[in-house]
Amino acid sequence: MVNRLKELGSIASLSSSDKAEIESLYALVLDKKFVRTSCSDCYRDAVIEMSVYLNKNGKMKEKSEYGLKNGVLLQMGFGSAEMYTNANLTDEVAEKYLAKYPDNIKYFSKKPDDWEERVKSRKSGSVVIDDELVSLMVESMKDGVTSKSIQEEFKSYKISGKTITKKSLTAHVNKALEVFAAMQENPDGSEDGKEGGENSNEQESSGEQNDEEGEAVEGAE
Repeated sequence: MVNRLKELGSIASLSSSDKAEIESLYALVLDKKFVRTSCSDCYRDAVIEMSVYLNKNGKMKEKSEYGLKNGVLLQMGFGSAEMYTNANLTDEVAEKYLAKYPDNIKYFSKKPDDWEERVKSRKSGSVVIDDELVSLMVESMKDGVTSKSIQEEFKSYKISGKTITKKSLTAHVNKALEVFAAMQENPDGSEDGKEGGENSNEQESSGEQNDEEGEAVEGAE
C-alpha cells in the first residue's frame, strides 16, 4: 500500500482513473469518505495523509461501526488525557465510553442497530455468546474433537467481522462443553440438562470501571 501511494504521489498529472483509485484507497486506509475540494492539490494531499498515517501506525485504520458528529471530541473522564475523534475512534473505545455515559449517544452520527446490547455487555464486562459458534463447536465435540483442538481450530473465527478474542473463545468453548454435557445426559432432549461448565452466557471480566464523569466536546477540529 505504501509503495503504491509513493507511485501515485510521483505522477505529474493524475488521470481520472488515478483519482478514482486515490478515492478508493482513502476509504480503505482511513475509513472515511474522500471529499473533493476546489483545491487542485486535494488528491495529492490525500496521498500524503494516507502515507503519513500508514508510516505512523503501521496499519490501516480499524473499521468502526461508530462515528462521531462533526466537531465532536470525546473525553473518557473529567481531566482525562484520553481524547477521541473519528480519526482514532474504534468500536471498543465507543462502547466503553457509552457503557459509562449512554446518554451521550446523541454525539454519535453512526452506530450499529444493536449498540445498546453491545454497550450493556461492555458495561457488565461480560462476553455475549454467539449461538452459531457454540453449535459449530458442539458438532466438533460430537466428532470427538478435544476442547484444546477446538480452541486452536476456532482461534481465527470472526464475530461481526472481527477475530474472536482469547477471552471470548474460552467462554464459547466452556458454553459448548456445557451444552455437549447436557446432550450426553439427555440424548432424547426430554429434559433440560444441568450446567456442565463453569461459565454461563455471560463471562465476568476483571476489568475495572472508571467512574469519573466523561465529556463530549463539540467544536474540535
